[in-house]
Amino acid sequence: MLRRFFEMVPILAVPIALYALFALMLSGGDGVETFAQGIEKPLTFITLPSGAPWAVSGGDLLVLMGLVILFFELTRGVGVSPYAIVHHTLAVLLALGCLGAFIAIDAFSTSSFFLLTVMCWLDMVGGVIFNIASATAGGGAGRGKGRGHSAYDDYEN
Repeated sequence: MLRRFFEMVPILAVPIALYALFALMLSGGDGVETFAQGIEKPLTFITLPSGAPWAVSGGDLLVLMGLVILFFELTRGVGVSPYAIVHHTLAVLLALGCLGAFIAIDAFSTSSFFLLTVMCWLDMVGGVIFNIASATAGGGAGRGKGRGHSAYDDYEN
């Protein structure tokens, strides 16, 4: 049951949910500007070998989490699963929801959330492209027939 849940739900929902949680909790009383400044405020500084300080913010950490998750999301998306349609539908809804939130809600109008939104769109488009490519390469309709063939090729003769 839990495995099916993880096959269906895009894991990019995790950094989006964390962002939304922080946005809703922290932008309430003091306003949206305080939240936007807070998410971009450096949490720590790392001194690079060049001697330059690198400021790492909460938004940077969410974007980093999103990039790591995007890698796993794209690699797990290749292949045919009975839950692929549900997964792609939820990925589309997540991407559309992120775009809507970025455009319409002040607390979501930050560079960090924009980058998370772009990752959702890349996941959605990449998942569809990879699944179409794997289906035409023999993993789907034209099983074992090679690239560019379909299950209907037998009916042409």
